[in-house]
Amino acid sequence: MGRSSIDSRKETQKTDLLRKRVLDIIYQSKASHIGSSFSVIEILSAVYRGIDIKKIKDKRDDRDRVILSKGHSAAALYVILNHLGLLSDEELMTYYKNGSILSGHASHFVPYVEHSTGALGHGLSVAVGIGIGLKSKGLDSRVYVIVGDGELHEGSNWEALLLAGHLKLDNLCVLVDMNGLGGTKDINSYCSFNSLKDKLESFCFKTFEVDGHDEEQICQTIQRLKESETPGAIICHTIKGKGVSFMENNNVWHYRPPNDEEYKKASIELSKRRQT
Repeated sequence: MGRSSIDSRKETQKTDLLRKRVLDIIYQSKASHIGSSFSVIEILSAVYRGIDIKKIKDKRDDRDRVILSKGHSAAALYVILNHLGLLSDEELMTYYKNGSILSGHASHFVPYVEHSTGALGHGLSVAVGIGIGLKSKGLDSRVYVIVGDGELHEGSNWEALLLAGHLKLDNLCVLVDMNGLGGTKDINSYCSFNSLKDKLESFCFKTFEVDGHDEEQICQTIQRLKESETPGAIICHTIKGKGVSFMENNNVWHYRPPNDEEYKKASIELSKRRQT
């Protein structure tokens, strides 16, 4: 049964609110990576929506694990944790400030962040190792790892994918934030990923392609992969800078924060949609 327009509007209002929080903490800290943080919002929200948050709070061995391998999008992760009640408002507003545990890249010093990331290409290998460990303990927990498309130029990812496929690591779900832009230019100018689905399937991954800004579609696909006897992958087609028109597909927002005028303009755009 399809979603109603009311459901879709509520989802948009929620993600606009999350993006506004990302905008706030990046603006006040003068940090960067707002474009990458905006593109991954629905992916992170969908992943956490489908797992038992109480198990995470209690640090239970049988909790699901989430690894944000594209660690430069830490602002989005911290905002999601705040939305779930796992990080206080006061702590969130210390993002990227001197003495704060909320560094510009995902850090395990932050409660409920499973692993520090930021050196691209590490998170997927860590996730595979965790998946193997969970299997060895007889636990049914799952491991979700969010990687960037540009990050997939790192060879270590393909070593990890090869091993996961060989082991039929069916507790692993890889979500690719496919926004098409690396740190400085189009990822296809480095190396084409037009056949990424074919590549992943050749590594024995059950693979789907989805709209990376449709949270419900991502959630449904995650559920489908729970029935797979092989590792799963979801290629999430996204827009870098999603939600703010002058930031969308504009790679200047990979490295610089908004100034006062840009912050105000972006805030108005995000707020207007929540009021309609």
